[in-house]
Amino acid sequence: MTAMSAEELAALFKSWGEPAFRATQLRDFVFRQGVASYEQVTNLSKELRQRLSREAPLYELAPVETSAGDEATKWLWRAGDGALIESVQIRAPERVTSCLSSQVGCAMGCAFCATGSSGFERNLQAHEIVEQYLQMWGRSTTRSSHVVFMGMGEPLLNYDAVLAAVRTLNSPPPQGAGIAARRITLSTIGIVPGILRLATEKLQVELAVSLHAPDEETRGQLIPAAKRYPIRDIMAAVEEFSRRARRLVTYEYVLLAGVNDSPEQAGELIGLLQTHPCKANLIPFNPVAGCAYQRPALKDQERFKAILEKAHIPTTIRYSKGGSIDAACGQLRRRVAGTT
Repeated sequence: MTAMSAEELAALFKSWGEPAFRATQLRDFVFRQGVASYEQVTNLSKELRQRLSREAPLYELAPVETSAGDEATKWLWRAGDGALIESVQIRAPERVTSCLSSQVGCAMGCAFCATGSSGFERNLQAHEIVEQYLQMWGRSTTRSSHVVFMGMGEPLLNYDAVLAAVRTLNSPPPQGAGIAARRITLSTIGIVPGILRLATEKLQVELAVSLHAPDEETRGQLIPAAKRYPIRDIMAAVEEFSRRARRLVTYEYVLLAGVNDSPEQAGELIGLLQTHPCKANLIPFNPVAGCAYQRPALKDQERFKAILEKAHIPTTIRYSKGGSIDAACGQLRRRVAGTT
């Protein structure tokens, strides 16, 4: 059903001899209540729900397995073509966040990220992205107040589908889930054309840029695919986004012991970030099997943070939830438990 437009769904009901407004009834219930199956759509008759189940499945993504851990639940889904993706629901006292994937795998090849090591298969379609949110809501019975595109893939390399999904998530029922745009965050490694295009959209979404190093050499080692976009071009694009969208930008920075966590590198980072309103989000490295990087000692994390704060750059250290189930930042692998 989610793969169909409202017009297509209305036409389907009409072809069954049902009034077209059944489409609005169905979409309003799904986007307002959050459901896992047609059985829960109680504003339609049992007979109609059974026919829908046979002829117009509610979702295309099929749940494969669920892993629950430290304030996070990870979901593995199988798409219609057999592709596997993962998404995570993260719980905190003040919010519940859905971390969504935008691609099957990832082509960026970040050296510290499990997803990048699995390679890239394809872009997700808009409805496959929205389904992650709806199914996690329906199957957990907990609605996420926030959405972050920080799962598998580079969102700005799947721009059209991601923006279509964002608009659906942002639109009020029956068109969408009614999530405030400022509670939706797009995270990118710095795809300059995508950032500039996003700056022209009339959407108050949040932008997070994964910088991870203040110099080209180190950044090129950590994110090989990012070499096509020099740091100076990324910063210029972000400044344009910040100016036009009037949004404060977040810079994400994975801290790797002995690689990008020195006081000198903190000073270089300050030189980049002081040009426009922003904040820094430091992410201590989350262990990935087969990856030799290490998380810096706590004192080194705090030292890096203090240097940025002394330069009046708002800075937080984000200790990712879900590490016990390989659901923390950089750990998604799209594999069934027990396989390699």
